[in-house]
Amino acid sequence: MNLPTTPGSAPPRRESVIAKHVEQALVRHRDSAPFVRLLAAELPPAEQQPWLRMADALASGDIQHATAAASAAIACWIPLFASAADDARLPARLLQTATSPPRAGEQGWLVVVYPLALAAFCLGLLTVLSNTLLPTIEAALTAFGTELPLITRIAFGIGPFMASIWQPALVIAGFGTVCLWLAARWSASSSATAARFTRCLARLVAAEIPTEEAIAIASRAVAARGLTVAAPRRPLSFAAVAALDFAPKTAAVLLDAVADCHDDQARNSLSVSQWFTGPVMIGVVGLLVAFVAISVLMPLVNLVTALS
Repeated sequence: MNLPTTPGSAPPRRESVIAKHVEQALVRHRDSAPFVRLLAAELPPAEQQPWLRMADALASGDIQHATAAASAAIACWIPLFASAADDARLPARLLQTATSPPRAGEQGWLVVVYPLALAAFCLGLLTVLSNTLLPTIEAALTAFGTELPLITRIAFGIGPFMASIWQPALVIAGFGTVCLWLAARWSASSSATAARFTRCLARLVAAEIPTEEAIAIASRAVAARGLTVAAPRRPLSFAAVAALDFAPKTAAVLLDAVADCHDDQARNSLSVSQWFTGPVMIGVVGLLVAFVAISVLMPLVNLVTALS
């Protein structure tokens, strides 16, 4: 059984736990600094900073500097915590951590970007046409004793109306965009966080790090607080707690399986959100495009009829 603490005991302070394992990592992996620096150079510029700070800390051996670097990006340091000295698997673990694919849910934004951009284009087109083409057509129809169709007057009135209230309209559009984004992403975020936490926990438990310390470190990686085996809650699931009852190597395998389940849940949740939100937005945009097309063509049809 991999539970060294007694029931009711307080979990260790995360800061002291991190400092303890950072000190051990500096002793075991000082010679990994060149590899970490090389790894950082191969990453996109936006992702290099935590790895460069790790390389600097390993090269200098400064515990205070290393603890600050680890506290800011604990996920990068977990392979060091979970690897023994001269462990040949450390480079592969660091590479896997640095090149992990985007989390499920991060692509939910793509569900609404295209429809919103197209809707904005249609509104802009109506505004331009209402100030250029529409007056010419309206004058020609008036000369023949006819007037603009109702649908055209409504459509071309939208542009000037939106121009007069653009500030509140911008706020409403921004609020609607955020709501759509959250709808596409929220359902996947909880499972994705649980998957990251459980996978980090598996690496730490496999290294035979005490359970409460492993939970404290893994919870820092997902910005969670107050997680204990006595009162599990997301991202620490009951399945993960049950896995911790086994020997460290077996527990790590079971925790990886639990993390895979969470990953599947996150992908399925995002797929359902995209399945619902995507077609709805496409349908709304299709109606808008049809409305614009009819409002533009109707006056031309009436003008041709009047000429004939």
